[in-house]
Amino acid sequence: MSYSEDVVISKLSSVNETQEAIVNIAQWVLFHRRYADQTVKTWAKALHDAPAHRKLGLIYLANEVVQQSRARKREEFLKAFSPAIAEALENAYRQCNADLQERIRRVVDVWRQRTVFSEDVLKDIESRLDDSDKKKPKQIGGGRRIGQGMSFGLGLPLDLAKLATAHSDVTSKANTLGEAVSSANKYYSAVTEADALPAPMEYASQIEKVLVSVNSALKASDEMLKTRQELIRQLESLLSVNKAALESETRQHDVLEEKKQKTLDLQKDVSDMILGNASEPSNDDPNKNSADSENSNKPVNEEDEIVVPDPVYQPLSSTRPSEDPAQLSGLEGLDPALVNFLSSLGEKDSTTTSSVQKLE
Repeated sequence: MSYSEDVVISKLSSVNETQEAIVNIAQWVLFHRRYADQTVKTWAKALHDAPAHRKLGLIYLANEVVQQSRARKREEFLKAFSPAIAEALENAYRQCNADLQERIRRVVDVWRQRTVFSEDVLKDIESRLDDSDKKKPKQIGGGRRIGQGMSFGLGLPLDLAKLATAHSDVTSKANTLGEAVSSANKYYSAVTEADALPAPMEYASQIEKVLVSVNSALKASDEMLKTRQELIRQLESLLSVNKAALESETRQHDVLEEKKQKTLDLQKDVSDMILGNASEPSNDDPNKNSADSENSNKPVNEEDEIVVPDPVYQPLSSTRPSEDPAQLSGLEGLDPALVNFLSSLGEKDSTTTSSVQKLE
């Protein structure tokens, strides 16, 4: 397969973190070692533009290329990577999360252990990474950085974190697929819509580029389909969980409404009972009971003392009006003592006459 920048871009766009993919692409890159400078420039640009989750695969590819070059004692890629690797890793390191940064650090540690690059290059890489660490957000309680150990923010629920991850993957793979399809269409149109056919050898080379580009687009499309299906699965799972929760909460709501209605009915019954006891009389005559109740509560005054009525039958002696004796006997104007004496004599005569009558 002939070398061109477009082919390199296509190769780099298909890189993932699997060993098979990295080794296969590294072999192709090493085969075209005479284009090492151009390949490294294209690689650095691809690393800079790639989303965070794809950067590690490109760094693993560079690691495979430089280590194989060292093992084979080929200096082309070691010389090409040396002036560019520090800045490229620094930019990638700043855009990655803590987990990816730790993996990048391990790659650099391997380079130092195996002396892949010169001491100056290694010091430059380590210095840039250390400076990036110093510029990280301030740490909070327990020495943990804000957002570290959490997905897409503080305290995001696990289900939503998985969904956010799937959505992020879809977005990044959609960008990759768009670039791959655009490149494939470009090569395909150049070959199929040409006004005149080129020489057979050149034409064969163009057709080969089309196949490489289309295969790269197909691979990106396969990844896109898998990622999209995973996003849909996450959405359906979240939807299913929430539907089940909604049904349970709806039943619970209906039970609470029923309990509320029963409580209101009970409250009305008790209220009616209280009002009924307050208005219900204890005897047949409500007015009498009310009057008795009022009288029993009134204080007793001298003016309200009970007056005993006179009996219907009275003795004759008690029927006389209580008048002055002088008026009864016609002795007005006499001395009062004389009047009393004469009255007493009259009473004695009356008593004697009554006794004689009884004897007769």
